[in-house]
Amino acid sequence: MSNKQIAILYANEIIYNVIPACQYVRLAAKRFINDLNDERYYFNDGAVDSVVKFINTLCLTETNQKKHFILEDWQTFIVANLYGLYRKDGNMRKYKYAYIELARKNGKSQLVTALALYHLIFDADAQVIISANSREQAKNVDFKKVKQYAAMLDKKEKYLKQYYNSIKFKTNELIVTAAEASKLDGLSASFAIIDELHEAPDNKMYNVIKSSMGAREMPMFIVITTAGFNTESFCYKLRSYTIDVLHNIIEDNSQFSIIYTIDENDNYEDEKNWIKANPNITISVNPDFLADEVNKAVQNEAERNGVLVKHFNVWTKANTEEVWIPEKYIVNSMEKITMDDDLFSDFDCWVGIDLSSVSDITSVTKMIQLDNKLYFFNDFYIPEESINSNINKDLFREAAARGEIHITFGNVCDYDKILSDLLEVNKAHPIQCIGYDKWNSTQFIINATEAGLFSQSYSQTAGSLNKPIKELQRLIMTGNVIIQRNSITKWMFMNVIIKQNHMGNLSLDKSSKSKKIDGVASMCNVLGLYLESPRYVFNVY
Repeated sequence: MSNKQIAILYANEIIYNVIPACQYVRLAAKRFINDLNDERYYFNDGAVDSVVKFINTLCLTETNQKKHFILEDWQTFIVANLYGLYRKDGNMRKYKYAYIELARKNGKSQLVTALALYHLIFDADAQVIISANSREQAKNVDFKKVKQYAAMLDKKEKYLKQYYNSIKFKTNELIVTAAEASKLDGLSASFAIIDELHEAPDNKMYNVIKSSMGAREMPMFIVITTAGFNTESFCYKLRSYTIDVLHNIIEDNSQFSIIYTIDENDNYEDEKNWIKANPNITISVNPDFLADEVNKAVQNEAERNGVLVKHFNVWTKANTEEVWIPEKYIVNSMEKITMDDDLFSDFDCWVGIDLSSVSDITSVTKMIQLDNKLYFFNDFYIPEESINSNINKDLFREAAARGEIHITFGNVCDYDKILSDLLEVNKAHPIQCIGYDKWNSTQFIINATEAGLFSQSYSQTAGSLNKPIKELQRLIMTGNVIIQRNSITKWMFMNVIIKQNHMGNLSLDKSSKSKKIDGVASMCNVLGLYLESPRYVFNVY
């Protein structure tokens, strides 16, 4: 069986539940099969075979009982994606970046270090970077493994010359470095690894390495990590980005992602779920060891989070507040739609606004009812000068480049721009009413009224918000809401936590100041107003 056939078989076994897998692996498998049938790409069997053949020459140990590195099917699947898919338009590999996340002891370091040595030997003018959060970490794990592989191939170091922090092959060089980004300037990486990104304090190392690849035609940048405890970290943000790519919320054909973890409602005590986070179970991961770790977690609650993170690749945090609506429902509700689509011609709309402070993000939601469904379209506005000091600046700038957020000129929110955009909407979709929070809205509402738009304040008390919050949740989870595809909207939904007062009424909240929820707030404002309208036709409870 060819390597391509192995990868296809593995993908189909994932898709058809022959092999238990989480939603993200399933999405990666479907993406691979779709790419094979996509006229934009072709599969380069020779490139994959070359990589696999090289890896098969390596040995996993230095003992007399040498065990050759024979790729498991899941590893072949990754290699087939990274090295097999080529763009027809430029005859270049599809993927430049890879995010690989799985539980400990599953052989991820062995795979990527083998790839590092492959690039060192076979790339022209190669500069291979192995990086981690400390030089010692990089040297003691990944570099040590590369040196071991190199010694097996060239014991006398005739070709692969080993040094304290590097290996050289002719004019090519493999370098070990650490998170001190200032020391990475001047690089021109052709292949790079960052190991255990979840421990990185920021994005500096990642950005420096990525920018160093700008002059390369076919670079490869692989992030490998397990889950962590900090959901505010850059690693978690990158993870969220790659998940949005898998869900087609963001289109990025250069980014490969595969995340082995248990699903949200899986029981980690059930051994049939263990393979979801541990694809190398029974090979490098001993089921008896996992059973002992699970028993620890069951017997001692203090051990639980550590076991979930290390062995089941579940991100945990000290703040145990749960996300309001599970991710899968938000993703399923999102479609690539615009108000200009013929479907919405001549339909009126309702608007909700969550106006920010002068230097923060503002959200405007337009809503249309059609065929017993509600359609939501979110626009976001943020002043350019305020982004630089914003903790989410990278997220906002990337979203702006995709047209998902408007960056307005100056250092204050451009309310004139927002009003101008609404007046344009009003021409094609007559605005019935604008629902708004009284706070900070006086001048905008005066201007909107003078321009001929009708508006009405919507109370932000729990007593008023309770109804639209519950109804929005119900409609999303029953499939009666379509939300315009936007990564910022999805991010904001994931930031929402729900507070309940002594009367049982619900209100929106967020776990930290940086976690914006404005888009959800404006959706609740417009829905709350609409629920009070006699035109609302859904059965509420």
